[in-house]
Amino acid sequence: MLNIDDKMRAEIRQAVEDLEKNTSGELVCVVAPSSARYILFPLLWAALGALLLPVLNPILELMKVQDFAVTFTVQSIFFLGLAALFLFTPLKWRIIPSTVLVGNCHRAACEQFFMQKLHETKKRAGVLLFVSVGERYVELLADKGINELVDPGEWGGIIDIFAGDIREGKVHDGFLKAINACKDILAKRLPEVRNDINELSDSLVELPEAEFIS
Repeated sequence: MLNIDDKMRAEIRQAVEDLEKNTSGELVCVVAPSSARYILFPLLWAALGALLLPVLNPILELMKVQDFAVTFTVQSIFFLGLAALFLFTPLKWRIIPSTVLVGNCHRAACEQFFMQKLHETKKRAGVLLFVSVGERYVELLADKGINELVDPGEWGGIIDIFAGDIREGKVHDGFLKAINACKDILAKRLPEVRNDINELSDSLVELPEAEFIS
């Protein structure tokens, strides 16, 4: 659950509108519950745990435990229990390699950059602020017209602060702070042009649960 209500959506939209009053850049905010359905690694770890369980049998024999032994039925139950634990609890995020998490989020961010048509703005001045809550991931992608004027390193501080806000469950606050920080950068590098047309939606784009399986 993203826990974003209508009041929060209105505040984020207003912040984007305020940003675009001070710059000819176009900002689109996208938030996703997660960037993939993480199934493979939880099942892999659950399977490994179940396969290793029979090593307990020699130990049980040494301890002269006669009322219990690891059988296929026990392994199956253990697998199902571990799978449920890894699939449906926050422990899931600890067993998936960070490279997999980052790779899925970056893929999703790139997809949204094109799906939201940020590459089609007249001045090539689109900026995507992409957030994937489950992975606590934030990415800023800018089109050619922005990258020629803004060093990518300037976005780093915005990303780090926002990621910290996500860890504290403050997605809404993180968006507002990030949008205002982007406004300061874009207003300096790409100031407002009179009669500039708003080409993209200012509303927060909320994605459904991911369909991509990882």
